[in-house]
Amino acid sequence: MKLTTYIVEGMTAFLVKLLLRPKVYYVKPPAARRRLDAPSLLIINHTGHLDGPVVTTMFRKNKIHNLAAKDRFEQKGFGFFLRNTRCIPIDRENPDISWIHESIKIINQDKECVAIFPEGRHGEHRKQLPFHPGAAMLAAVSQAPLVMVYIDGPVKVCGPRVRLIVSEPFHLDPPTNGMNSEYLNEQTEMLQQKMKDLMQELIKRIE
Repeated sequence: MKLTTYIVEGMTAFLVKLLLRPKVYYVKPPAARRRLDAPSLLIINHTGHLDGPVVTTMFRKNKIHNLAAKDRFEQKGFGFFLRNTRCIPIDRENPDISWIHESIKIINQDKECVAIFPEGRHGEHRKQLPFHPGAAMLAAVSQAPLVMVYIDGPVKVCGPRVRLIVSEPFHLDPPTNGMNSEYLNEQTEMLQQKMKDLMQELIKRIE
């Protein structure tokens, strides 16, 4: 990994802690060591551009690769950040599965973590957008443990303190009749419901 990556990630972690002051809750404490015990697939709701840096900072002891829109990699400033913080591009204009192959390699060969945002775009405060099936597909193919993270956003620099809640690791049930659309739809709906439940659990703790 390039020296630039370590520098950018270190500066990002410092700024996230300084400006956003993330407060992390866990469904089943104690888990305050803030470390994932195995290469995992993190499933995160999407509140804004800072979601990835917040979660990466939270699990600073792990190497996390965030999936991000390919067109963002070409933007000035933001593109430099994405290219130097272990992000994996997804081409939204010409969909392919190269990001799945890259993610599986990272999880199963490199023994590192991948974070995905199944809503695909930023949602409104506590209003969850429908999940795309990519998260369920990647989870089923990789067989990685899943960890869900709900961010009470939108995350804004120098705004209210960012609060998150983290689920216990779990696995998807393997497909019994192949990875068909019925299986992917069922698993996607299950993940959506788990994220809603996670949101309600965080609301109970902070309000």
